[in-house]
Amino acid sequence: MRETASDSIVSSVIAALTAELDIDATALPGDAELSLLPGMESVKLLRIVNTLEQVHGVSLDDDALFSIETVDDLIGALTEQVQPAEPAARESGR
Repeated sequence: MRETASDSIVSSVIAALTAELDIDATALPGDAELSLLPGMESVKLLRIVNTLEQVHGVSLDDDALFSIETVDDLIGALTEQVQPAEPAARESGR
């Protein structure tokens, strides 16, 4: 998934996870299950998702949230929300 996501999305996901969980980025392979990451709790996951939604100006719907199990799933969910908006922003001169 990381190869199809923009660098900014991948970077923001890694940054949010490492900051909230106080872990090293090398502990975050794409197939890492979020629930098994050291220190992960549901409240922390909600804070991570909230941070990422604010950074990218999107809102993940409940179906997307419940389907997120791995780091790559989180990257993919954000990519689906962010990338469709990018061409429109380019067309309007943003």
